[in-house]
Amino acid sequence: MNDLKSLYRDTVRRHANDPAGYRREIDATHHCEKLNPQCGDRVEIYLRVEQGRVADIAFDGEACALCMASASLMCGMLPGNPVDHLETLCSELGQALNSVDEPDPSNPLAPLYGVRPYPSRKQCVLLPWQTALDAVCQLAC
Repeated sequence: MNDLKSLYRDTVRRHANDPAGYRREIDATHHCEKLNPQCGDRVEIYLRVEQGRVADIAFDGEACALCMASASLMCGMLPGNPVDHLETLCSELGQALNSVDEPDPSNPLAPLYGVRPYPSRKQCVLLPWQTALDAVCQLAC
């Protein structure tokens, strides 16, 4: 568990300080903006989808370090993957955040699992993923 805390701290700090995809201009085909009123996070996700795959992704907004790190990890993981993979990862992340099982440290999302003891912070981690999912599903954005 100590290793997870260290991984969590280091990864969140690194991604929050230099987030991948942050304020990067892309030729987006999909866009969505969402808010987390509990924390004050505001995230805008931009995706370019080509032939059923995420060709590019970027984000903007003002958010806490957890939300920024989560969005940054997402921007690093999604390009080149089928759009369906976004739904899978979002679902897996939500399940993992509510699980009591020890996480697999080799999972690229494992650093985000450090919020599990803090229920109010889970939404900070999930917000970018849910926003991206809503963007590709074209839900009220």
